Amino acid sequence: MKLVTLMDNCAGENLGLKHEHGLSFYAQFPDAKVLFDFGPGPDTVENARKLDVPLESIQFAVGSHGHYDHGGGYPAFVEAGVRAPFVTGKGYFTEKYAVEDIRATYLGVGFDENFLEEKGILHKECSGVLPLSPSVSVMTGFRRSHSFETISERFRLRQGEEWKPDLFDDEICLVHQLKEGLFVLVGCSHPGILNILSSVQEQYRQPIIGVAGGTHLMEASEARIGETLVQMKKFGMKLIGFNHCTGETFRERVRKEPDLHAMYLGAGDTLFLE
Repeated sequence: MKLVTLMDNCAGENLGLKHEHGLSFYAQFPDAKVLFDFGPGPDTVENARKLDVPLESIQFAVGSHGHYDHGGGYPAFVEAGVRAPFVTGKGYFTEKYAVEDIRATYLGVGFDENFLEEKGILHKECSGVLPLSPSVSVMTGFRRSHSFETISERFRLRQGEEWKPDLFDDEICLVHQLKEGLFVLVGCSHPGILNILSSVQEQYRQPIIGVAGGTHLMEASEARIGETLVQMKKFGMKLIGFNHCTGETFRERVRKEPDLHAMYLGAGDTLFLE
């Protein structure tokens, strides 16, 4: 498995790449080549080109959830020639906002299903578990088993004239089968990183040996982060590649875990797993 960070909030060691608030990965598996999230804009495609990512051979484009910092760059990938099936959870294109008092900020991806139809791109919606290849699946429908993993009330959906809480039912993760267990790729983990990983383990009944992506712990307390790491190790976790919305507190805390291989994956950083 080869995992390349195409976009992240922070730079890696390749300072010729752009970095901005957002996330995108190119994941190359033995039986699938997947674009997972797309960053906020066209700079992600330019990074992909500089990293020699074979855009023409991508087989699936997976959107973890319908926020601009993960999906806004998708049209630029289409213009660059990516025509792979577009895989999302149900509700990906619902209008998403951050709301504070009477002020609302649009957070959606900036395109809709009409764009996919115009470009002749197949849209696949994940419900439960959707296999992409023999070793790769995407999954949604995460059971909210950890009550301390809450979603901020500022995240709202606009449906007609009505505001509704955004429970991020559209959020999906990617699951890769390795010899020793599972590797999970996440976008922002709005439903809760432990809720996601618990649901994956309940579904597959295997150890989760690695996870990468955004964990949405940037506002979490040290106590919550400590408990999160305890639970992760119970899943069988050996490797954590974190970035984007994870936060500095987690970054400092995980350094105290000698039995975990933990690393920040900035723009251009690559993770190889044999």
